[in-house]
Amino acid sequence: MEKVESLREYYDRTGRQVPKDLRCPTGPTRHFNILKRINCCSSLPFQRRDYYKICLLKAPMNLHTENNIVASNGPCIIFSNPQTKYGWESLGTSSEGYVCLFNENYLSSEQKAIFVKLFNLFEQDSYPLIPLHEEEYTLFLNYFQQMEMEYNSQFSYKDEVLHSLLRLIIFAAIKIRQQQTPPQNGEEYPNRLSTRFMELLDSQFPIDSPIQSLQHKSAGDFAAQLFVHVNHLNHSLKETIGKSTTQIINERMTAEAIDMLQHTDWSVTEVAYSLGFDYPQHFTTFLKKQTGKNPRQFRTSLV
Repeated sequence: MEKVESLREYYDRTGRQVPKDLRCPTGPTRHFNILKRINCCSSLPFQRRDYYKICLLKAPMNLHTENNIVASNGPCIIFSNPQTKYGWESLGTSSEGYVCLFNENYLSSEQKAIFVKLFNLFEQDSYPLIPLHEEEYTLFLNYFQQMEMEYNSQFSYKDEVLHSLLRLIIFAAIKIRQQQTPPQNGEEYPNRLSTRFMELLDSQFPIDSPIQSLQHKSAGDFAAQLFVHVNHLNHSLKETIGKSTTQIINERMTAEAIDMLQHTDWSVTEVAYSLGFDYPQHFTTFLKKQTGKNPRQFRTSLV
C-alpha cells in the first residue's frame, strides 16, 4: 500500500515535540497547529500526507507534483489535502512565512464544503498554488499572525476565532484565484474528475493481506475524498464512462472478490473483511446479487 505520512510522523521527522493530543489520544483527535517557517524544513519528500496543510511562502521554491515541477519565484500560498501527493524544495535563503496544519476532524462540515469550492478551482492545474502580489502576501501574513497570536492565547473562545480566520484565508484564496483565472467552459473537468476517481479506486488494489480492509467503498466515501458532491461525481462518471459511481465500485469489488476467492487461500470471512464487509453474510448477499453465485461456488470451481 502507498506510504502516507501521518501527523505524528510529521512531528517526528521535523524533530518537533509531538503535541499532547497526538501523544495521548483519547479518541478521535482534533488537531491544529500554526508554525513559523523559520522553524520548518527547507524541503519535503514527495508523498501524500493524512492531514491538511496551508503554506505561506516568500522565497523561491520548486513544488514537485504528480505531473510536473511547479516553480514559484515569489510570494505564494499553497494548499494541500489528504489526497494530494507533493514534495518541495526551497531555492532561497528567506524563511519568512507560516505553515498551518490540521486534520480532518478539526474541520466543520461548513469548512469542508469551503475547501471543496477552493480545490474545484484547480481542476485544470497541477496543484493548488496561488502566486501573490506583495499586498496580497501582506494580507495573508496578517491573517496568519492573528492566528498565531490566538493559538498561543488563553482566550476561552480562541478555537472559534481560529476557525473564523481559517475561513477568511480560504475565501481570500478563492477570491484571488477567481481574479487570476478567466472563466472556463469546463469541458475537460468531467474527464479530470473521472480520472482522479479511477486513480483513487485503483490505489486500493490489490489487497495484500486479509487484515487490510478497504477504506473507500461507497460513492459517498469517494466523493468526500475527491472534495466534490456525490451527485456531481456521479454525473461526471455517467458523462465520461457511462456508468454510475456505485456501479463502477461494485464491478471492481466483484472482480477483486472473485480473484481472491480463486487465487488465495483466504477464508470467505477474510475475503469479506478485506473488501470492507463487517459480516460474511453481507458479502455473500453482495456477490450473489452481482453474479448470481455465492462465494463458495467460485472457490469450488478451481481445477
